[in-house]
Amino acid sequence: MSSSKDTLLEIAAQFKAGDVLDNMKKPAGGVIVIESKMTPLEAARLLWENNIMGAPVYNVEANKFVGMFDTRDILSCIVAAHREFISMGGKHSSGEDTVLPHEVNMQEQHRLVEKALQAMKIDSKPGTAGAITVTYLAARNPLGPEITKDTPLVDVLKALADRNRHRVVLPGAGNVCNGIISQSGLITFIASKLPKGSLLESIEDAGLPYRKDVVQINEDEKASEAFTVIDKKRLSGIAVVDSEGKLIGNTSARDVKFAAMDRNCQVSLDLDIISYLAAVRQAVAENERSPVCKVRPEDTMEHVIKLLAKTGYHRVFVVDGNAKPVGVISFADIINYILS
Repeated sequence: MSSSKDTLLEIAAQFKAGDVLDNMKKPAGGVIVIESKMTPLEAARLLWENNIMGAPVYNVEANKFVGMFDTRDILSCIVAAHREFISMGGKHSSGEDTVLPHEVNMQEQHRLVEKALQAMKIDSKPGTAGAITVTYLAARNPLGPEITKDTPLVDVLKALADRNRHRVVLPGAGNVCNGIISQSGLITFIASKLPKGSLLESIEDAGLPYRKDVVQINEDEKASEAFTVIDKKRLSGIAVVDSEGKLIGNTSARDVKFAAMDRNCQVSLDLDIISYLAAVRQAVAENERSPVCKVRPEDTMEHVIKLLAKTGYHRVFVVDGNAKPVGVISFADIINYILS
């Protein structure tokens, strides 16, 4: 019987990049492209409104794509804005008392956060003195090797094996992007081609390197602290545990959008992370994802890969018999496992 690794590689070897694109749901207005004239906050809102994490940036002056803009690129700005203006209440004048976070109502919090974001120049047009541009941010996330519809899928796997490169693009003429293949889209495609019962090895027996330190935060910590950890460690998400260290949830960089876009002032980064996530899920009209994504060492490779594909999370946590996280498996882990 073939190993899980061999089976996955054999499936990948049968297809090309075009097969993945043909299998993907096409955006109604085409692939989202961010133009360099947009501000980072405008770009982030465009991604959030379309429920995507990143998009290629086209520099009009240079007439070329310059990199990928990722919502995590402004995560630090939003966290800093919260820390600066919520903790100080926006009162920096001499003789005025500091206003603590719990003394500032949510409407005032949102006003102060927006004021902070303006001060940080992430919502200022390119050319404005001190403005942070999407071109500058995208340059930190290079596109990597260009691919075509005829690029073998194994080569796409190799391009996405870099943990810092989550997507590859198929550029078209001018500012047109013919397609984007993400780590998640690639593994979802491979999962759809798996014959039932083809990966019955447990993740332990298959040799998938899942045991690693799990970055986690306690349920009583504030949402702002959770996003600070995600930002500092440049992660896509972290685990949320209770007082006994048991896994009870997870949060990702995507979740910060609700604090930045909540016009009804119902969500605040000053909430504890569990209350914040509860408010976030009430704000989502249709929750397509599981609240917690976890597996055990004895679960099969097939179960893990199909769970990742089904939920769309960038990671699943591996827990022991006491529900405590002992490892994590990401899309990048699966890709590197296939190629190892």
